[in-house]
Amino acid sequence: MKKYIFLAIALLGLASCAKEDLTNGNEPIHNGEIEESYIAINLSASDITRAEGDDAPAFEDGEEAERAVSHADFFFFDEAGNPFAVTGNPATTPGGGINHLRAVDVRFGADNTTEGDDISDSSNAVLLLSTYKGHYPSQIVAVLNWSPSNDKSYSLNDLHDAVAIQGSFKNDPDVDVYTNYFVMSNAVYAQGTTEVCATPLTIENIKTTEKDALAAPVNIYVERVAAKVSVIANETGKYLLTGEGETGVYAQILGWDLYRDNPQSKLLKDIDPITWTADDLGFNWNDSPWYRSYWATSLEAVTGEIYENGKAAGAYTYIGENTTGKETCTKAVIKAQLVKKVDGVDKPLELAIWNNVEYVEDINLRTAVANTLKNTYFAKTGEGDAVVYTGLKPEDLVCKSGDFNGVKANEVYFQLSTTGKGKNWYKLVDGKYEPVANDTANDVNSVAATNAALKSVPAAVLYEDGYTFYYVDIKHLGASGKDAEYGIVRNHIYNVTINSITGYGSPVYTGTEFIDYPQISDQKSFVSAQINILSWRLVNQVVDIQPNN
Repeated sequence: MKKYIFLAIALLGLASCAKEDLTNGNEPIHNGEIEESYIAINLSASDITRAEGDDAPAFEDGEEAERAVSHADFFFFDEAGNPFAVTGNPATTPGGGINHLRAVDVRFGADNTTEGDDISDSSNAVLLLSTYKGHYPSQIVAVLNWSPSNDKSYSLNDLHDAVAIQGSFKNDPDVDVYTNYFVMSNAVYAQGTTEVCATPLTIENIKTTEKDALAAPVNIYVERVAAKVSVIANETGKYLLTGEGETGVYAQILGWDLYRDNPQSKLLKDIDPITWTADDLGFNWNDSPWYRSYWATSLEAVTGEIYENGKAAGAYTYIGENTTGKETCTKAVIKAQLVKKVDGVDKPLELAIWNNVEYVEDINLRTAVANTLKNTYFAKTGEGDAVVYTGLKPEDLVCKSGDFNGVKANEVYFQLSTTGKGKNWYKLVDGKYEPVANDTANDVNSVAATNAALKSVPAAVLYEDGYTFYYVDIKHLGASGKDAEYGIVRNHIYNVTINSITGYGSPVYTGTEFIDYPQISDQKSFVSAQINILSWRLVNQVVDIQPNN
């Protein structure tokens, strides 16, 4: 499998940073002397490390394009997380030095093309370093497919504050699969109550030849800053709601999307090993032997809007972390259509619910309302002895939505239709017919008055053309009722499989050149770094959708 990046870092040496005027016997005295050294990048492949056994977490390597690398940036720090300059004037000189270097086009293969190549292919990019003689950084962070400022040094805190915008990943066969790359950064996990977000560099890493360095690499584990989500339906995409067989009412899945799908994540995962406990979160969130943690503090959730067509069942999308809690967790919003067989063909079932009674088709709803009100509102025709008062009829009514206070987005209320507006309306009061407008001199006012009165009639829920939505809160790994029961965490795949659906749902949804570095010509000291792209951790959720789910 293609999963590892091997990086040979040619340096004069690596250890803790020394101040410019340091004369301590434990540290070298550089006397202002600057030395140049090199970083050579070599890529290879190997199997990903993972736990084994029946109780081991499930992982997935993912697609080739999810592991592709356009460029890799390496950030160097002293023990305190301060920038350690490796180019230009060293960081110990005020205003001087940049602490990161880039390996470009690491996806190039032996034929120097990008077709089908991923992180298992080789490149011989070389990075030139400039540091004080005998001064070595003590930590390194790798960030892939991200673009830091070229004229700024980054501390570890700066990287923690940085935000990676995942954007859309193009999986179009007509488009280069490497058009959009996944941002990846050092895996963050806990050792006891200490956060580990950078890979340590020690004197043992220093080698005098590139061959020796590659034989004893520094392992840097990286993970994608995005998560992957999919909603999966059964083979037919249809779920029986009421009845049975051919005569039943079904929900036909049309597509899905996400609500509160964060388009961004912090560049480095934010964890709290001091206060987080397995009991509070509801699962063992840290796995330091495998350089992993499975929970994070995310940026504030962003409220999204569902797309008109949505994504097909089984398709997937990529989003940022959202661990802000159940009330603001990311939801899968599933669009469906209520259907029933008519002459052997599935037809949309326009359903209405009024006063807890279900009605099929708009006309049946209006008939029920008219029958309820026909002894309250009467249309007057004729005069004198020929006068006739006729009770409200279905054709006198029309269903309307959303243009007065108190009506919810998924409700309809009742008004006079064009037919109804052509009539004069009366009410029966103490055995006598009186104009609804209470104005015997002007019967036409009864239309406005009747419409006003009809607004007090309880609203109905209408599934226009049978369209409906179901909501699923996406679960994480925490036990029921615990802090990590719901959430989206980077480098996880969330497969939401619909097992069954109960109820009609909600009728509406409320709510983007290879760089030729100088080659090494004489003997230097080397450190190699092996980047292991951690496989996706799987979170499988089988849902039985219930009313108000």
